[in-house]
Amino acid sequence: MSRPRGAALSRIFLSHSSADNAHTIALRDWLVSQGWSDLFVDVDPERGIVAGERWERALNEAASRCEAVLVLVSKAWIGSRWCMNELNLARRLNKRLFGVIIEDGISVDDLPPDVTGTWQLVNLAAGRDHSQFRVTMPVTGEELHVTFSQEGLRRLKIGLDRAGLHASFFRWPPENDPARPPYRGLRPLEADDAGIFFGREAPIIKAIDQLRGLRDGAPPRMFVIIGASGAGKSSFLRAGLYPRLMRDTRHFLPLPIIRPERAALTGEGGLLRALEGAFTAANLTIVRAELRKAVQGGAAALKPLLDTLVETAKHGEIEGEAASKPPTIILSIDQGEELFLTEGQDEVQPFLTLLRDLILEDAPAIIALFTIRSDNYERLQEAKAFDGIQQTPFNLGPMPKGSYAEVIRGPLRRLEGTARALRIEDRLIDELLEDLEAGGAKDSLPLLAFTLERLYEEYHAAGQLKLEHYEQLGRVQGAIEAAVERTFRAADADPGIPRDRQSRLALLRRGLIPWLAGIDPETGAPRRRVARLSEIPAEARPLADLLVDQRLLSTDVARDTGEKTIEPAHEALLRQWGMLKGWLTEDAGLLTVMDGVKRASRDWAANRKDRGWLIHTTDRLAAAERLLERRDIASLLEPTDREYLEASRKAETAARARKRRAQSLVYLLLLGVIGGLVAWINQGYILEQWRWWSTARPFVAANMWPYALDPAAERALKPGNSFRECVSAPGRDYCPQMVVIPAGSFSMGSSALDPGNQPSERPRHQVTIAKAFAVSKYPVTFDEWDSCVDYGECPRGITDSGWGRASQPAINVTWEDAQRYVAWLARTTGKPYRLLSEAEYEYAARAGATTLYPWGDEIGVNNANCKGCGSQWDDTQTAPVGSFAPNAFGLFDMVGNIWQWVEDCVHENYDGAPTDGSAWIDGGDCKNRIVRGGSWNNTPVNLRAANRVGTSRGFRDNLLGFRIARTLTGP
Repeated sequence: MSRPRGAALSRIFLSHSSADNAHTIALRDWLVSQGWSDLFVDVDPERGIVAGERWERALNEAASRCEAVLVLVSKAWIGSRWCMNELNLARRLNKRLFGVIIEDGISVDDLPPDVTGTWQLVNLAAGRDHSQFRVTMPVTGEELHVTFSQEGLRRLKIGLDRAGLHASFFRWPPENDPARPPYRGLRPLEADDAGIFFGREAPIIKAIDQLRGLRDGAPPRMFVIIGASGAGKSSFLRAGLYPRLMRDTRHFLPLPIIRPERAALTGEGGLLRALEGAFTAANLTIVRAELRKAVQGGAAALKPLLDTLVETAKHGEIEGEAASKPPTIILSIDQGEELFLTEGQDEVQPFLTLLRDLILEDAPAIIALFTIRSDNYERLQEAKAFDGIQQTPFNLGPMPKGSYAEVIRGPLRRLEGTARALRIEDRLIDELLEDLEAGGAKDSLPLLAFTLERLYEEYHAAGQLKLEHYEQLGRVQGAIEAAVERTFRAADADPGIPRDRQSRLALLRRGLIPWLAGIDPETGAPRRRVARLSEIPAEARPLADLLVDQRLLSTDVARDTGEKTIEPAHEALLRQWGMLKGWLTEDAGLLTVMDGVKRASRDWAANRKDRGWLIHTTDRLAAAERLLERRDIASLLEPTDREYLEASRKAETAARARKRRAQSLVYLLLLGVIGGLVAWINQGYILEQWRWWSTARPFVAANMWPYALDPAAERALKPGNSFRECVSAPGRDYCPQMVVIPAGSFSMGSSALDPGNQPSERPRHQVTIAKAFAVSKYPVTFDEWDSCVDYGECPRGITDSGWGRASQPAINVTWEDAQRYVAWLARTTGKPYRLLSEAEYEYAARAGATTLYPWGDEIGVNNANCKGCGSQWDDTQTAPVGSFAPNAFGLFDMVGNIWQWVEDCVHENYDGAPTDGSAWIDGGDCKNRIVRGGSWNNTPVNLRAANRVGTSRGFRDNLLGFRIARTLTGP
């Protein structure tokens, strides 16, 4: 297909000896006549600069634009030191080199032996089919004549066409899709769209240069394209790099692109499909079973098949070239973040191991090429399979604003002269760019893309896209609303997201306000916020993830903390998404009040918390306190803000108290008489208060309050840290030691194929625990229980069945007993202690394992206490806590020894179970509660991590105990 004239075409540098200026001018004129008008040729001897120096500087300065270097080879060129310097520079920059022999009698043997293997050579001096070119020399005006071989020129044109990187060098629309739209919306562009992929020319050149450098280097080779969500990484790979590498058959052999999804090996976009596609493209017949067997056999079995592909590949050599090394296989993995989803890990780890083994050594040479979101790159860096392998990162930043106009106009130029020709008003382009510029967002590219898609779909039949069309769509707003509807349709596939629209809207609102959208108190205009992803309510995160997929939200990693952040992709989203704009209008008052509280709190704290800086009083204070009724908005209040409100309330209360003091004295005598009567009626309460003040409070004040974590210490906790919020006395534990458990996701329950599975454990479902929490290192012991008996409200008389107290697990406790204990501990420490949810229990028990037991699929020997576990306590009695090895989270006795109460009501199976790790207390049978873990007299099947049993909340037995959890505000 011919290239359209007038487009920005290939950038070519010519290296030549000054003795060959006439040939250089003749070749320049021929290149211009063929459409290559963007050239660098230095043939002006009057400039006073040595040619080699000027050429080198120009190439260095334009490295991101130069696509090919043509070396005019003559005896003078071979003997020139400056020409050799130019060649070495081009090689260091990994530029594609074409050797053009312009003097008869020169052979490959005359050229530097270390470079001929990487050149594409064409001989313009050989043969009898010469054409004559008349040239006029610069400065002197002298007219000379030069001849070039017509066949040589034809072969050079073929080579340059293949090297062409600009979109105009690619056929579009593709022959198999003549009606393909020029704007692809939010979908990644594919190889068929290479002809309309504009705005990324410089990064494409840079990436291909770096890949050439990797090819020339030693293994292993990993190239990682990194960018924020919405940067266009997939399109860059699929429509930018991939089709251009496909043309460079001399150097590269790209296999079809892999997308891991949930099956990196066998999925629709997995490795097997990529291999099948590669063999089909090479016209080689191989059955899938053989490919699967090779993949299962590892690198040693797969490499011979890959060698076959390399040997079959056409090198695209031009006549007269020296033999070159075989092309390097490019194994591309798009959306590499999918490798770290919980689903599909059974295929991911073998895939990564196989990939590592493939790239460690050549034969054949392989480059593993990834695209991955910047917020996931650290996981790829730390993947065990790639330990010790150097990765070459390639940062794909936001598209320069100046390139957006080309993104709009470029695709329409490809329709010129066809029946689908389409014009676009300059006014529309200006308004689009102005709207995008107004927000200043890094994610403007996808916002522009789906706006253009909507415009094309609705109005292309008119033959022109106009500003009035853009207005009729509601500017960016219409495209945004369409994306929201796609979000809701995608939500239908997630059972954890409510089905009815109103519930979804409420969930969406909780996820957006105030975390990602607020109000500027000075102007009243909406403003976007950057939030830590951990701040978004857990139940709203699945919808937030879908909004990221639709490019309405974008994620990144904070450079200073390394923490994952989330924000609206564009400020226009807040201004033009009607629903969000309405929510912000409704909440504007509260959001403005919150901003006022934060400012006043900051001033109060800066002035040593002087009462004179408490400016919230009467109605203004009442308005501020109404913030606390909206948990979502109140969540943004820092501890100092809350302390400020509390101080303001105390000051307000004190002011009112002074006014009432006089009249209070009048009623003092009457209140004394009434008080005596109340005391006689409430003897039990008074005795309880007496016990608290005389016994319990002194103990708590001395042994617990000083050891409770302050907010700073709590925020500093990291997964795996342990703490105890009471005194650690020799020989006596007054409260449990807690271990911080990381946030994470896991598959809860069992499948019908798992040994020992029960219907109540199905369906297996994905659970995401969005925030770290703490779990007691051991089940609650009698030492810890007896502290509550002695200094709290836990009932006396709980027997140890004759097995001892101290470090033995507390047994014979009911669910209500366990609740009394956590209530006492919460009250005495001031911290949110509680029972675990069932999901938290299984997550903590598994500690990342997917096997039947935390340590594997077999019960083994002396891993736990049960009937058949091989311990000294089997089927006899409880073991002291900590008698067996801990799991990967550092928790002891999560299975075996005793059953342990959790918060959840009994449900017969997991249909409708929460997916956020919360306790399931809606519906079901709440007179009965779930116990987990299995006990000393149960068989191993009851110790499976997925096993669950329900029993009466009042049941008391020496098989039963409990452990506790604590909600954290820090990690």
